Amino acid sequence: MMKLLTLLAFITLDAYAQYVPARNAKNVSRVLSAASEFALAQDKQLHMGACFVVSSLTSAIVYKKTKNKKKATAYGIGIAMLAGVTKEIYDIKHGHPSLEDILANGIGSSLGVITIRITL
Repeated sequence: MMKLLTLLAFITLDAYAQYVPARNAKNVSRVLSAASEFALAQDKQLHMGACFVVSSLTSAIVYKKTKNKKKATAYGIGIAMLAGVTKEIYDIKHGHPSLEDILANGIGSSLGVITIRITL
C-alpha cells in the first residue's frame, strides 16, 4: 500500500513538472529525487507502516466507542506519534535517532487516520 501511495505521489509530481519553467526544472528534479530516496528507504517504510497501523486501529476503536470523528482523529495521530517519538527517544541511547524517522511517523499516522475517516 505504501509503495502504491508513493508511486501515485511521484506520478502527480512528475505530471506537474512539465508545467514548471525550465529554470525550476532542476529544483523539481532534486525534490523528486530526495522524496524517492526518503520514501523507498526500508527504515522509513517501517516507521510509516507501524504508525499507519497504530493510528488506524486507535482511530477505529475511539470512533466505535465515542462516535466522534474529531476525537478519533486526535487520538489516532496522538497515540501513533507518541509511540514514534518514544522510539526515537529510546534511540538516543540505544540506536540512531533521526528527525526523518519522526517525519515518516507523521506521514504514516496521517494516512492511517485518513483511511479510517474515509470509511466512516
